[in-house]
Amino acid sequence: MKKRIAAMFCALAISASLMMPGVQAMVSNDEVLPVLAAMGVLNGDAKGDLHLDENVTRAAFTKMAVAASTYKDMATSSAHVSPFADVKYNHWAAGYVKTGVDAGWVNGYLDGTFRPNHHVKLEEAVNICLKMLGYTDADFATGTFPYPQLALYENEKMDKGIKAKRGENLTREECAQLIYNTLNATTKDGKVYALTLGYTIDASGNIDYLSVINAELEGPVIMDSGTLESKVGFKPAAVYRNDRDSSAASVIKNDVVYYMPKTKTVWAYHNRVTGIYESAVPNRSNPTGIVVSGASYEFETSSAAYAVSATGEFKLGDPITLLLGRNNTVAAVITPDEAGGMLAGVVLGTGTGNYVDAQGKAYTAPYIKILGADGVTYQHQTDKIGYYNEGDLVKVSLDNGEVEISRISSPSKELSGTVNKKATTLGEYQFADDVKILDYADETVITVAANRLSGVQIEERDIAYYELNDKGEIGTLILKNVTGDMYSFGVLIEDEEITGSNGQQSHIYTIQSGGAQAGPFACEHSTFAADEGKAVRYRADETGIKKIENLIRINLASVDGNAVLTKDHEKFQVNYGVQVYIAKWIDGKGVQYYVSSLDQINDGKYTLTGWYDQKESSGGRMRVIIAQEN
Repeated sequence: MKKRIAAMFCALAISASLMMPGVQAMVSNDEVLPVLAAMGVLNGDAKGDLHLDENVTRAAFTKMAVAASTYKDMATSSAHVSPFADVKYNHWAAGYVKTGVDAGWVNGYLDGTFRPNHHVKLEEAVNICLKMLGYTDADFATGTFPYPQLALYENEKMDKGIKAKRGENLTREECAQLIYNTLNATTKDGKVYALTLGYTIDASGNIDYLSVINAELEGPVIMDSGTLESKVGFKPAAVYRNDRDSSAASVIKNDVVYYMPKTKTVWAYHNRVTGIYESAVPNRSNPTGIVVSGASYEFETSSAAYAVSATGEFKLGDPITLLLGRNNTVAAVITPDEAGGMLAGVVLGTGTGNYVDAQGKAYTAPYIKILGADGVTYQHQTDKIGYYNEGDLVKVSLDNGEVEISRISSPSKELSGTVNKKATTLGEYQFADDVKILDYADETVITVAANRLSGVQIEERDIAYYELNDKGEIGTLILKNVTGDMYSFGVLIEDEEITGSNGQQSHIYTIQSGGAQAGPFACEHSTFAADEGKAVRYRADETGIKKIENLIRINLASVDGNAVLTKDHEKFQVNYGVQVYIAKWIDGKGVQYYVSSLDQINDGKYTLTGWYDQKESSGGRMRVIIAQEN
């Protein structure tokens, strides 16, 4: 379950900040609160307030320690016996205190009491944490409590971010930091404590928050006709749908749901693929993946794999709908009738593909490649050779188990205008909160964040397809090469002409792209209008270069922070990662291009040349800057 993790942690961090207002700057590490929230170590009140400045009782700290241990699933909020005279079996912390006693971490006072409501002092909390790491009283027999314990606490750097000294009470913030430091500390046996709990550590030796999320996350479950609360077993405090802030009411039937009870957070995904079941990978006896309409997917659940296995309900050639989870893996398989609806899309191209029929025989057939409004690229067989062209709008539906493809007209309402600075509107239309924006060119598709289009003028001719939701907002927008971000960029450093195997003139292209050399790419059947020594945009795959063309040249006057100014006083933003090179003539080698940065060329010693694909107002960007010494 460790894929598409960046978006998942982003959502968790958002949910943590919702439950913990204004506290992330109060701890020494921004990962402390999300990690402890996911583990159930630190919880807020009914309003989500953590009260980090308040002191912590001995009972409350014992609960925090147990939640960060292998005993977390054994403890309950009550016990069948009273662990101490002042902790009755029905005390809210009785189960946690009893667990701490059984683990050998917790001690009472000589009078047989635990004093659960007394504030925990630094040395008491440290003593519990050291015992969590495997140390016992015998390890400190040569000294007087708490001096050897505090010495080890400092030597192990468990004091990071904690201001309290011996004899002082700990705040909730300091308790959280101490537990986090304990997770990253080394046990008596020499192993990072987080590893003993089944988590992983990052390159810095700290607990990997992603492994915590994966360990605590539950699901997937498929929504039925019931409520979200009944499905997950709690009233969600935060709901994310397709990795965007949402609500419980937005989660509908057949959505794929994941949830974290400890933070009362839900992630729902509404991603569906409908098409023909072409093959199972590696086979139908034990499938780990499936090919539907030319696209491959991995299974996330055994029930989904079983449904398309040799003994499952679906056979090769059947129309099916895949319900995809957070990793774009298959969580469930249902019939298209259960899913409902049809798919609209844009033709990317055509070709001939290899297939296997229901009897296992291989054959070839023409196909049409379609970019669906759901963002997935599909490949459907078709007998209409030469009928469809790139950019055609089509709909794909199923009729008696057969895929039906037909042209459709452009949406009746004209859509054009400028995207506002906040990237919330396009012309007079509002972007939906979960808007899906795609941009394509040369059979390459990318997903575009709405803020990428801030200030961009979009004409009707730039839009391949769009859909409005029930509120009249733009829910789906497919653009035709507005951003240009699907291409790679660099400097064409060599264009070698050769004689190809067919006797015709061919080319070998070599490109300096960032800090690496791309190519050489041999092109026997294509000659591109690109010039050596100029910046280019290109597209290449494992078979070679598919397209290469010059960018637009412009003379630059200066670099101004995150922008460059042209000699015509036009400004281009360059805070997204423009490629910068210093060009030098080297005897015997010609012009060489050395990777540089904006701050190294902003001293007036260089003549600056910029290369862009189109104006920023049209969606383009400055892609390459070349500096030459004056």
